[in-house]
Parts: sequence; structure tokens; C-alpha cells
Amino acid sequence: MLTLSSPIKKVFAVRRFTTFVSISTLILLLTSSAWGQQRTLQKNLCDEPSGRVYSTGDRLLKSGRYLCLGERISPQNGNTVKVLCFMNRKIMYLKQNTIFDAQICASPPNEAVQCSVLNVAPCTHDYKGSDDEKNAPIVTSPYGSSIINNRPQISWRSVAGADSYTVVVKGNGVNWETDVKNAMTMPYPKQQKELQYGNTYTITVISNHGDQPLNSSPLVVHLLPVDDVQWIIDEVKQIKDLGLPPDEAAFRDLDAIYMSKLILDESIKTLEARVMAGSQNPTIYRLLGDRYLGALLPEEAEQTYTIADQLAKSSANTSELNKVQSGLKLLKWLKNR
Repeated sequence: MLTLSSPIKKVFAVRRFTTFVSISTLILLLTSSAWGQQRTLQKNLCDEPSGRVYSTGDRLLKSGRYLCLGERISPQNGNTVKVLCFMNRKIMYLKQNTIFDAQICASPPNEAVQCSVLNVAPCTHDYKGSDDEKNAPIVTSPYGSSIINNRPQISWRSVAGADSYTVVVKGNGVNWETDVKNAMTMPYPKQQKELQYGNTYTITVISNHGDQPLNSSPLVVHLLPVDDVQWIIDEVKQIKDLGLPPDEAAFRDLDAIYMSKLILDESIKTLEARVMAGSQNPTIYRLLGDRYLGALLPEEAEQTYTIADQLAKSSANTSELNKVQSGLKLLKWLKNR
């Protein structure tokens, strides 16, 4: 479980601009045990689940149950029913009979203006990278411009000819630098003051050859306010308490919670953990590709899309295969524009 002071293994910050890849609906229900079999029957009520019940209090729907568009929420005896909409990543507290339809569970209004595999027009960034950028120690973690870990691990790409790197972190109440040799990653130093919630910091990595600096790569990260961080911690705990299959929780519920605050950091880290655990679920890899693309990491996106493509084909998952191919087409278009 996340805590306000717990270290986070791997995160990334998008430099100089923010964007994220989002897709309105995620699919593929994993089943395991009688609990998984029960939800398989529930999934058959609709082609694709659109939400989940997160509390007791409904006359018929139990906590943890999937929701389909068109289903009725019926609070009993004045109770409030908590539900999560996967499409707009919103949590709703319903106190009266409500139809769970596209009017209350739909993609957010600004979804159309985001760079995504569903809409390439706003994708204004150069995914090929300038010559200077290719020779810079590009920071690869933390992921995303917003983070919740106040002691993030810092990673970067190697630079040809560099024999050391200097990491500099500056911002409100924090100002330190350290030299690193024979490595492209470092934990946040224990002796240094942690980042402060609600503040913005610049992390710069400088490549060196001997005593001469070669190039540098700055990035800006914003640490969410403490109230937002605590909200995420509480929601993550409730998801884990439901006892969902790990893959399902990662690509549906946890991703929805993290991306509701645009925390690419935690979403990518959670999906990477499922990959490391040996998941063969194409949705895990496809969504990870989406998130890498949103974090401006096209090489990583292409690798995971390729694996997702193979898994979707081997499992005859045509719906997921279409999403993977859309991602690959967008990636190719971005590189060639």
C-alpha cells in the first residue's frame, strides 16, 4: 500500500510539455477461481464493462461487481452507492435510483483534444527528437509531469562518450547535486531533503567526459498536493481490498484512479509490475504502450505494442488487436511526420 513517505520504484517526468495517451474504454476480463467465474457471468451482460460498484448499499448489486451501461443503481434504505466509471475515471456517490448510462459515464469533454490513438490531430510533439536531444541524457524516470512520490528514483539514457553524470535537483526547499559513475539510475539520496507536496521541481542530468560537461537534459515535475496524494492512497487501498485479479485491477481500476489525476508515473509502474510478474494479457501490454507513448517514450511504446500484438493474435482477441494496431499506426505517423 502506498504511503506518503513510501519510496516508489520507478517513475518518469515528461520534459517541457505535458501530454498523455488515453483511450475511453479498456477490455478483457481475466477470470480465476469461483470469484472470477462469477464475474465472467456478469461480464456477459454487456460486451464491455463500463464501471464497478465500490460499496454495499444497493438492493441487488454487490461491492466489486462490474457495471454495464444501462444498468440501474438502486440505493436501499437511504444508503449511498459508490461507483467508478472506467470511461471518464470518475467516482460517483449515488443516493437515489440512477441509470448508469452514457450521460453520467462518458469520456470527459476534453478527451477529444488530447493526443491519443483515437485522435492524432493534437499530437504536436516531435517523437523523432532533435540531434541535440539524441545526444542528451534524457531523463526516463519519473514518468509524467505529475508525481506523488516525494523521493522518486531518477533514471536517464546513456550518452556516447560520457564517463559520468551529474544529477541536479532544485525547487522549493531543495537544492542538491551529486555525481554518478557507471550507472544511469539512482535512488533519491537519503541524506537529502525530500520534495515537498504541492511544489514544482527541476531535475537536470548533465553528461560529462572527464571534467568537461557534454550535454544536459532538464525536466520539470510537480508533486501533487498532500490531499490529492492521500485520496489516491485511499482509493488504491479500497481497490486492493476488493481482491480483484491483479491484471484486471491494474488495467481497469488502478489505471482509472491514477489517470484521473494524470499520474502516468503510477500507472506505468503498476503495468510494468504485471509484466515483470509474467502476465500474458494483451491489454496489459497495449495499455502500457499507450502510457509510454503519452510519456514520450516511443521506443518503449513500440516494444510493448509489438508484444501486445502477438498476444492478441494468439488469443484471437480481435477487439484488443484493433486497439494495438491503432497505437502502432499512430506511433508510425508520429515518427514520420
